[in-house]
Amino acid sequence: MSSPPRTPDPHTPAPAPHPPDEPEITQEESVPVDRRDTEGERLMDQLGRERRQKQAED
Repeated sequence: MSSPPRTPDPHTPAPAPHPPDEPEITQEESVPVDRRDTEGERLMDQLGRERRQKQAED
């Protein structure tokens, strides 16, 4: 004859989760350090042109 399964005591707090050993992976791409960031430079140039154009219109 076996005993019924134990149910957790509702008055006992659950153990705190342990923090991860490594940082959480994000969706951001890493910044290249061994070569030029040609895409980033192109986007910054485009943004600069758009801002100068908007200022000229105002």
